Amino acid sequence: MSDGAQNLSRRDMMRLGATGVAAASLANLPLLADEKAANDKLPKRRYGRTGLEIGWLVGASDWPKELIPRAVNAGVNYWHKAQRWTADTLPPALKNAPRESYYLECVVDRVNGDHNRGKIDEEQHYEFVKSHLKAAGVGYYDVFKFHFGYHSVEEVKQNPGMVRAFERLKKEGLVKHLAISQHHYNNLEGGQMAWEILHYLAEHQPYEATQFFYTYNDRKEVKEWIDFAKQKDVGTIAMKTMGGVGRAANDDKFKKLLADPKFQGSTPAAAMVKWLKSNDNLTAAVIATRNFDQFRENAGAATSLAMAPQDHAALTLLASHNKGLTCLLCAQCVSSCPEHIGIADIFRYERYARDYHDLGRAQREYGALTKNGTSCVGCGDCLPTCTQEINIPAKLKDVHRLLG
Repeated sequence: MSDGAQNLSRRDMMRLGATGVAAASLANLPLLADEKAANDKLPKRRYGRTGLEIGWLVGASDWPKELIPRAVNAGVNYWHKAQRWTADTLPPALKNAPRESYYLECVVDRVNGDHNRGKIDEEQHYEFVKSHLKAAGVGYYDVFKFHFGYHSVEEVKQNPGMVRAFERLKKEGLVKHLAISQHHYNNLEGGQMAWEILHYLAEHQPYEATQFFYTYNDRKEVKEWIDFAKQKDVGTIAMKTMGGVGRAANDDKFKKLLADPKFQGSTPAAAMVKWLKSNDNLTAAVIATRNFDQFRENAGAATSLAMAPQDHAALTLLASHNKGLTCLLCAQCVSSCPEHIGIADIFRYERYARDYHDLGRAQREYGALTKNGTSCVGCGDCLPTCTQEINIPAKLKDVHRLLG
């Protein structure tokens, strides 16, 4: 970081607004005493039945290693997909800290196939966690999370293998809490939407916490699930939250519009974080973060006060930009597709390429599909369902050109 970036003038702070000042404080940039953010640590919320008090921003094992000490200093204490770390790669900022001061999550996938075709296998899941714990040398994982989740309520009832693997590991002191990252599966025969499955789990299963898609202008059912989860003391982490933010940031027309003084002191990313955090029933959010500037912006927004008029304006501008362009991953269109194409999955992979700038990952995921964009017959049955007014058949062709 340049010397110029290390020193914020009063004019800089007026330009950045409260979000920018809080972000600078988190980054250990010098501020005048009367201008320093009052609370320069991430707020914590109770992660449902787990009882864990976790920082509002969830960290991830794929964050740049140089960022992790700063994130820990800012109050990030919950780490997603921590099974990727070994004893050699566990960040020193965690390794040198008391084990009880941070929480490690191990995600467990289906076996013998991807999340659509793979199987739940108690013994293989049990051995997976044990082997990763041995490699990491961390003693235990705080959270055992079923990655991608169940296809339907019926599968929950018929296949207890994931829960049984957790229970065996918990009895041995190797894991403590059970969670699930639930996707939509209405592309599969008998498959259901995420919130339908999550409602059942909250009522009938020992899952203590959940993770799911949620972004601005999302379907009302997701908000209703968050409220219901709070009533049932189930933890909630939002993922895939930054719908369209990445590609908008690189769009010249959008950037010109954002330069209007009415947006001063806000950005779509910061406004999105504030909007998410304004829901007191939502525990936390996990947000793809590729560099320190992104983290500083997100963390600064998470420590700021309520949304300001310019934040609402920035989100309105983003929503207008997203119309006809950016899928919010609600998956409603999939139910109308006679070919049962995983449209939302395809557009999620597009997001990896265009918003996260990870073309390699997007191409790998897309390449594993049994039905891709070329499976679309152009019938148009999906079009009336799309609240984003996307020309879905045309976009499927476009994404295939990008990723196929």
